[in-house]
Amino acid sequence: MEESTDRKHKSEDAYRKTRDEVAGDLSSHLEKGITEEEAEKRLKNHGLNKLKEGEERSIWDLILSQINNPVIYLLFAAAALALIFGDIPEGIAIFIVLLVNTIIGFWMEFQAQKSMKALKKLDKIMATVIRNSEEKEINAEKIAPGDIIKIEAGDLIPADARILEATELKVDESPLTGESVPVEKNPEVIQEELQVADRLNILYKGTAVTAGTAIALVFATGMDTEVGNICSLVEEQDKEETPLNSKLNKLTKKLIWVILAMAAAFFFFGWLAGKDLYQLVQTSIAWSIAAIPEGLPIVASIALARGMVRLSKKSVLIKSLGAVETLGETTVIFTDKTGTLTKNELTVHSFCLPQEQLLKVDWHGSKPELDGEKQQSSEANFKEMLKIAVLANDASLKEPEKNASERAEGKEKSEMDSNPKATEGSDDKSEAEDGEISAKGDPLEIALLDFVSKFDPEVYGELQQLQRELHDPFDSESMVMGTIYGDDGDLYVAGKGSTDAILARSKKILKNGKSEELNEEEKETWKNRNNEMAEDGLRVLGFAYKKIKDLPTGEEAEDFLHELIFVGLLGFLDPPRKEVTAAIETCKAAGIKVVMVTGDHPGTATNVGREVKIFSKGEEKQGEAVLHGKDLDKEFERENPEKLVNTPIFSRVDPEQKLNLISHFQELGEIVAMTGDGVNDAPALKKANIGIAMGKRGTQVAQEVADVVLKDDSFNSIVTAVEQGRIIFGNIRRFVLYQLSYHLAEIILIALVSFSLFILPILPLQLLFLNLLSDVFPALALGIGEGTPNVMKMPPKDPKEPIITRKNWLQIVVYGVIIAISVTGAYFYSHFYWDETEGINNNIAFLSLAFSQFLHVLNMREGWEPVFNNQVTRNKYVWMAVIFCIAAVFAAYFIPVVAEVLNLQPLEAKHWGLIAIASILPTLVIQTIKLIKKDF
Repeated sequence: MEESTDRKHKSEDAYRKTRDEVAGDLSSHLEKGITEEEAEKRLKNHGLNKLKEGEERSIWDLILSQINNPVIYLLFAAAALALIFGDIPEGIAIFIVLLVNTIIGFWMEFQAQKSMKALKKLDKIMATVIRNSEEKEINAEKIAPGDIIKIEAGDLIPADARILEATELKVDESPLTGESVPVEKNPEVIQEELQVADRLNILYKGTAVTAGTAIALVFATGMDTEVGNICSLVEEQDKEETPLNSKLNKLTKKLIWVILAMAAAFFFFGWLAGKDLYQLVQTSIAWSIAAIPEGLPIVASIALARGMVRLSKKSVLIKSLGAVETLGETTVIFTDKTGTLTKNELTVHSFCLPQEQLLKVDWHGSKPELDGEKQQSSEANFKEMLKIAVLANDASLKEPEKNASERAEGKEKSEMDSNPKATEGSDDKSEAEDGEISAKGDPLEIALLDFVSKFDPEVYGELQQLQRELHDPFDSESMVMGTIYGDDGDLYVAGKGSTDAILARSKKILKNGKSEELNEEEKETWKNRNNEMAEDGLRVLGFAYKKIKDLPTGEEAEDFLHELIFVGLLGFLDPPRKEVTAAIETCKAAGIKVVMVTGDHPGTATNVGREVKIFSKGEEKQGEAVLHGKDLDKEFERENPEKLVNTPIFSRVDPEQKLNLISHFQELGEIVAMTGDGVNDAPALKKANIGIAMGKRGTQVAQEVADVVLKDDSFNSIVTAVEQGRIIFGNIRRFVLYQLSYHLAEIILIALVSFSLFILPILPLQLLFLNLLSDVFPALALGIGEGTPNVMKMPPKDPKEPIITRKNWLQIVVYGVIIAISVTGAYFYSHFYWDETEGINNNIAFLSLAFSQFLHVLNMREGWEPVFNNQVTRNKYVWMAVIFCIAAVFAAYFIPVVAEVLNLQPLEAKHWGLIAIASILPTLVIQTIKLIKKDF
């Protein structure tokens, strides 16, 4: 371990050292590499070149997590006491409740775990190395520090390495840095200290080569790589407990203390009265059953599980039940830019043409559109740019296949995951998704072909038929590329490249269809326009052309881009997803703050933020829209919470800064959701209250640590998940309110009768039977309701707000007292006025309590909702549950065996009349109160 640390220390600044210095640190030969024997020795010292994998939860862990709950503990104790004192039916019934709850929770989380396995990559990555002067292909896990590796376009980089040689090398580092544009790499030594994203002579494990070739010297493998460092940050993060679990635990602990206090009081008074120990224990068990909602864990699990199922149908994979509810409590969403807000593919954004014309491309329709009047005034320039875009291009573009998406849906997910190049950023797309392109080549050139083919298919087709005569490929020194094509008897020279390079090679400029002299002053003007576009986050290219008669030969054929006619500039941007703007507006209406946290440049982040309306125009004018990563640490030091909380975009941030931001917001009491797809997002995904990873473009590391995986990578799916979470929390609060209010009625009933007459008005088994019906069926119907349609127009509730608020406790007391008075009144009326037997009085109390509980579910509407048309009465499952429960009670009454177990006796008409009054009266009283007091 010490050796590994020492090697890491020597090589962590490899970008600032020469090739010979890095090779010397690693005791490696720049041409021969290391020997097989040395490689084996280093593998033993440093370990295999792979990242630590998250431990998969065992079946036993999943089972134990379902029973690790105070309510479950108490019910186990109640069941054990029942069995000890010979109440076998009660004990068995309680154990059945526990078993059902455990099975439901276990099955849903087990299925989520199985779904995640389908997202993991199955194939091993191979790499080409040079060992002892021999070139060979090996499993990338066998790469050791000091190995020489060869890479080319389409390869995944297997380890952190210092570039020795490079030819037109471009690397997609978005999984690591969040930067959407491929980075041009070179072997040059860097003098100053730079962030990871700016170290142009270093290759990083897990990134993808989009163009060119290179030879590099590996200096870090496995957990010592930059990706490994991020994984270490993931391991260090403690996951915040979900708000639902925390609140349910607090609630049940309160119930336990209430039960213990009541049981102690009853034991004390019963002992003073000389009552039998068994009767005291039996009454205590009855109180335990009356006070604890046995169905609470079951209904909570089923409500959350149903939410998981609903969301899975909408491309949202939830990995744990509690995550559904946590989404509903979210107050802040930290979102990555690349691949989350944007498509993660470069697109033509705007044309900058003479006469001060800036043509922006509108991609919202079926084809790209431009401002018609502006386009017409610069028609000649625009036509030439389209022509150059197709001809000065080495990419290839295929027509989208109509049935490609259908074929993709028919394939197993594992087949897609088994191709690491396709999933890790390669630009080779063998299968086109519906509406997407199938192409190969540089992303910028693919974007050019995609635009022209969609904007003017006829022109694109004609240009594709022309014959290429000569090619001058792009290189990092000239910063231009060009081609020569035969065109109507002439030769057409098309060139594109960096603005400075193209302007330097241009002698004239095309204006109003005619070429004019291009002087130095005008060149400076165009350079300034280039800078303005770049500051807006655009990747800019210059375009130029000329026509010649004869094909160049000799040295001239190797560099023919001279005395060109400058046409204009073209800007590229990774565009926002179409649905994102509406989704962000919905979040704002719901009181949820959306914050962009990206490793990309401020200009790019600002441009995307402006497009999706993540900030206001006022914030942009005041310079408050974006905070750079280099300034973020200063703000942390100043401890200026207002500045950070009010900033909508954080750019050029590293993984550790993301963690600090999340911690900062959590300390302020916010419930933070973090979205991301890259390795650089993984620590933040784990630290957040709810981590949301992308399923299509997301890396394996990000998916493993997240709570939620979006199978369609759509930000809009997050809004759907938040809406579902809010509905579920409202449903949970509603059925907890329902359960606790009638459980309180049971407690008051037992207390009034047992303390006054020392008679148990309802037997434990009767209570358990009744609660199994009420706690499960009506409560479950409430738990799976559709909620109110305006749930996303309400602000998020206070994250510190408990499941049951003071207002809810008042409701519980009022509801419970009303039901208890009605049922107790019926019991005392039968006992004192009719002088009935204890068995008849028991049956009247049992049946009155049963029917009043079933009807009580109708009282769970909001006070402002109509009496006959509300979310409860519109819920068909509520009516089904009430009818089923009433039928189950009558079945128990009429089936002799069940009636005998429950001690039910034949009743007269007057008894049934009293039961009907005692059952309906509570609902009439409560509904009247709600009509008078709308917020109750």
